[in-house]
Amino acid sequence: MCHKPALLLFALALVPFLAAAAQDEKIKIAVSPLSVAAQFSTSLGASCHSGKGLVVQLHYAGAQPLRGYLVRLTARDTVTGKVFTEQTVQDVRDSREPMIADGAEWTRTICSVAEIDAGTAVVVTAVVDVLEFADGSIWGPASLPESHRLIGTIDGMDFSVKTTDLLRYVSPILPRGGPVPVEDIEFETIGPLRIESGIWREESGQTMVAVEATNVGTAPIRGYVFTTRFFDPDNGASLRSVTTKELETQGIPSHYLLPGATWVAGPRKFSYLADGSRASYKITLDLVVFSDGSTFGPKKSRESDEVLGMFHGIDITNLTSRGASETPRQ
Repeated sequence: MCHKPALLLFALALVPFLAAAAQDEKIKIAVSPLSVAAQFSTSLGASCHSGKGLVVQLHYAGAQPLRGYLVRLTARDTVTGKVFTEQTVQDVRDSREPMIADGAEWTRTICSVAEIDAGTAVVVTAVVDVLEFADGSIWGPASLPESHRLIGTIDGMDFSVKTTDLLRYVSPILPRGGPVPVEDIEFETIGPLRIESGIWREESGQTMVAVEATNVGTAPIRGYVFTTRFFDPDNGASLRSVTTKELETQGIPSHYLLPGATWVAGPRKFSYLADGSRASYKITLDLVVFSDGSTFGPKKSRESDEVLGMFHGIDITNLTSRGASETPRQ
């Protein structure tokens, strides 16, 4: 007697039109050029240990070559609605690799660890969360932390290849000649960083917030993320928040923020109250990444996910370059 596989149902990629979720002006919302169909299979054979998994078919039809994508997959019981598993499928390309071209079709298999009884009717929903194109433009709501890590990974891959505005923006400044605090200086130690902030003035006379951070711990630091929140001191109402990313961008340990060393961040404009007076501000440390990959901080912001992705991209590029240089010539 032959064994029938579980009923296979699939759903084309659902693409929510969430303009409100596109908080970063770099993200563009439009009709997805990547279509996805997914199904649950119990007959994958040797390709999956359990023989069960998700089969994902992708088709790209876009004017711009595609460099990276992330799709969220949810498998649920069609009768009860119970979610069996939620997974993501993703891919990124180095800038020197061939991109995904218009008309490309491919299949991905994700082996399942979920316990799904034979004969259960399963539907798989696929949602395209982010796409990044070869020109650096981005599509999608990018609602998942994994999507921001993907964006960061591509940025990190590019740091050693070309000088970008982002590279200049996130690269730390050394204290000598940098925009260091000179008035109304405040000190605060948060975890491994001693943060000094205060007023710095441009040559034009404009007042800015300057921040420098000193490593008071014992371990080298690869980078950190902090947020400056401007608020009304009378009632605590928030006026504006800006997030700063500082990191060593080439993966060179001697250039990390070593114990006792200081980095300076680019200055930020003050926010002002209705009466023209300067708003108060508060600095919150969201993430510190140490040389061994361990972290400190609540890691709540999407910028922190992007920085973690940047380090992943930097390391991938360095490992690839090192492997290529060590390959003996034929």
